[in-house]
Amino acid sequence: MTYPRVSAFKTSNEFRDRLNDLGLQLPVDDTLMCGDAAPLAQSLVSRAGLIGNRFCILPMEGWDGTSDGKPTDLTRRRWTNFGLSGAKLIWGGEAVAVRHDGRANPKQLLINDANLAEMERLRELLTETHRTHFDRTDDLCIGLQLTHSGRYARPNQKQLPEPAIAYHHPILDSRVGVKDDGPLLSDDDLKRLIDDFVSASVLARKAGFTWVDVKHCHG
Repeated sequence: MTYPRVSAFKTSNEFRDRLNDLGLQLPVDDTLMCGDAAPLAQSLVSRAGLIGNRFCILPMEGWDGTSDGKPTDLTRRRWTNFGLSGAKLIWGGEAVAVRHDGRANPKQLLINDANLAEMERLRELLTETHRTHFDRTDDLCIGLQLTHSGRYARPNQKQLPEPAIAYHHPILDSRVGVKDDGPLLSDDDLKRLIDDFVSASVLARKAGFTWVDVKHCHG
């Protein structure tokens, strides 16, 4: 069995042939629809509000913040480009740590009281840019992804793992330098971490984000 890249198929017929090889029934259009009638141009009503089209900016941190977790010019340029893209759903922007020891990199963004105004301005840059180029923002849905990097935390030096773990894993521990006798987070530690996520969510709301995405995948 070979696994060619989708980009290797240059025509719709080549793609259909691949689907047939796999025994899959998937409708394929020979001609893409463009303009307001295109499927990806259609709006969607969600619990978070109106989303003006089906394009989405997915969260991926740039690790270009300051040592105390504030945005830099590089961060602001990226978020400005989010607004310029035309995508109406900003799924988290990028992963923002809920506290210092949960940062995956010393330059990851951090949301707290000291950084609140900077986070609000970051969202405003995105919104203002989008309004300038697309005339409206009432159908622009912006959330903020919140994270604690847990097992993969490197808050102080990018080459120095400082994992915070709830359990030992036979494979993942060795990847991040966890020793068998390393301490585990206690139940009280986990309760405090939950409280930190709640506090960060409140701050995100104060900064104007409509919703938050909890990045719950770091063991």
